[in-house]
Amino acid sequence: MYNLKVSVIGAGAQGSATAFVLTKISDATVVAADVNLNVAKKAVESIKSDKVCAEKVDASKIEDIVRVAKGSDVIVNACMPRFNFNIMEAALKTGANYIDYAGDVPCKDFVPKELAYDAKFKDAGLTAVIFTGGPFVTNAAIKYAADRLDSVDEIRMRLGGTPREREFIPTWTPGWCPEIALVEWIYPMVYENGKWKDVPPFSGVEEYMFPEPVGGPVTVTHVDYEPVHTLPRFIKGVKYVEQKNHPDIMAGSLIKMGFANKEPIDVKGVKVAPIDVLLALTPTATETRLKWEKERTAETKEKESYFCSLAEVKGEKDGEKITHTVFRLARQGEEKERWGRSGVSVGVPGGVTAVMIEKGEIKTKGVVPPEGLDVDLYLSRLAENGFVYHESITRPIQV
Repeated sequence: MYNLKVSVIGAGAQGSATAFVLTKISDATVVAADVNLNVAKKAVESIKSDKVCAEKVDASKIEDIVRVAKGSDVIVNACMPRFNFNIMEAALKTGANYIDYAGDVPCKDFVPKELAYDAKFKDAGLTAVIFTGGPFVTNAAIKYAADRLDSVDEIRMRLGGTPREREFIPTWTPGWCPEIALVEWIYPMVYENGKWKDVPPFSGVEEYMFPEPVGGPVTVTHVDYEPVHTLPRFIKGVKYVEQKNHPDIMAGSLIKMGFANKEPIDVKGVKVAPIDVLLALTPTATETRLKWEKERTAETKEKESYFCSLAEVKGEKDGEKITHTVFRLARQGEEKERWGRSGVSVGVPGGVTAVMIEKGEIKTKGVVPPEGLDVDLYLSRLAENGFVYHESITRPIQV
């Protein structure tokens, strides 16, 4: 166990899970802070540890973040991505290392601005590990594969799963930040021959065969995704990068109906933004998690869905064309069985990263995504905590 003080800014589903994981894998003292103090208090109550306390914080005000995070070794940002820059500024002011889970959309505008903080964190002798949420740490496995090739031509990422058990007439419950889960489908891009290119929403439709038990074919389409913008910067020479996810059909319908629109419209004399109405009616990720845990039974366990985060890394080794595939499989309920609660797939990478920083296992200073770390060690630490990646290598038969 290690002496570590962590301030988690945002105590919703992801922040609460992060604080929980930290109490299980370290001896850290944790501040769970949220703009809604009751949310922070409920998070602390659910964790049941005297190492965690609740605070109120307004992430729109840098000085308020500084007040809460003073004396912290690491700040974990579990807020809406629009607050990333405020929290990074607060980390610099308090001398804390920084971790976040995602960027805002469109990624083509947001990612370069966050990476531009690199010099400030280097000058301060601090580490900022960005975009560590859930499937994004697959970037570390991608870099692991790339390091074993002489050259990399293509990185084709896929995210899909088996159908989730739903009500006959379901509610739209993405299970994580509803706003990002909606609008990420609007701005997809690919990287090709040194440039990022816009592609149409829900384009590039493909039927993809995942490893079992997901199997397939699973329909996947282009989506806006942070790794498309970071991988070409950290894996030199790659010519093509894309991400395709299994499309959220309900999100697509809502987008087509205009519910992703942030411009107010007139409704019976009242100006209202459609997206504000939708988000006001959509269950939070915490509510979705608690509902699922309450309804989980031995019968529903047998029907739990699987998902797979996968990447095909194509290139050459010793003159041969190689496809090095890396992937992680997960079952819907395995988090509950391992950790005693669901929804920790984001909290585990965040907690592991914080502990590695404190132990000095992450020596890199500046702003880096997972692929900018010592990926062999990072993957090892993730695996120790249930985040296991697999690999397969294919090459043409030489006769």
